[in-house]
Amino acid sequence: MKNIDYRLKKIFTLIVVLILLSLLLKFIWQIFVNQSKAQAKDYQSLAAIPPELIISVQKTKPGNWQDYASILIAIFLTHSSNSAEAELPMDTSNSKPKDYYYLILSTDLKIQFLLTQLDTHVAYKNLDWEGVDPELRKKANYYRQLFEKYPIFEPDKYQFPLAQSCYYTDTYGAAREGGARRHEGTDLFAAKGTPIYSVSSGKVERLGWNRLGGERVGVRGEDGNYYYYAHLDTINKSLSIGTEIKPGDFLGTMGNTGDALTTPDHLHFGIELPNGEWLNPYSFLKVWEYHKFNQ
Repeated sequence: MKNIDYRLKKIFTLIVVLILLSLLLKFIWQIFVNQSKAQAKDYQSLAAIPPELIISVQKTKPGNWQDYASILIAIFLTHSSNSAEAELPMDTSNSKPKDYYYLILSTDLKIQFLLTQLDTHVAYKNLDWEGVDPELRKKANYYRQLFEKYPIFEPDKYQFPLAQSCYYTDTYGAAREGGARRHEGTDLFAAKGTPIYSVSSGKVERLGWNRLGGERVGVRGEDGNYYYYAHLDTINKSLSIGTEIKPGDFLGTMGNTGDALTTPDHLHFGIELPNGEWLNPYSFLKVWEYHKFNQ
């Protein structure tokens, strides 16, 4: 009888331990899922910034461009929520930060004072926000944290994948195969055989042929993102799974392999986030292109 009670007690203890362990694993998994969702939201917010705004501020305020960009983005987002006509400017590649100031409420002395503080070299953390819309401040702080956490717009951190400028437009989300799927990247067009280079540091994770991408290289970046280079004509023969990659390393040459046989030669470039969500790379490419060819 005692042996039976002892065995039952052990079984009960084991069941309790298994239940607690499953709850712990579920809790850890939920934390991971929530972090992945938050990271995806952050990257989507960055991808939605017009590249012209980033380029303009980096060009004129290279020392603290993140401060100006954060406030300018917040200004437009705050006022766009109050006006159907307000939106982020999309054609300002030659403008200066002050050009943005007068696109919205140029008579708002509080906002002017905020920007003037930056002009006089007041650190972002020491800015006087008195009288500024709390929602605007919240959005500015959010973007300032994004620029600090994800250096994807930083000069020299990432590189344009070609050694030359080329034609490309924002076709992310466009219908493919009669609407059966969506375009999850940006197509960069140049001549067959044009060298393709890595935009980031990381390791080769996938290599070779697949049905849609043809000859492709997939690099798992040090930032956790997956960088996808597809429709290549040839792949660098020195590459193998696990090869360490740096920005600017040669990956292969441009072609039209895979499902691109009926299209002009181009590089399909995509960014997949750790949670499996694809990111529109257009804004990043534009900023990287500026850094590579205009400095």
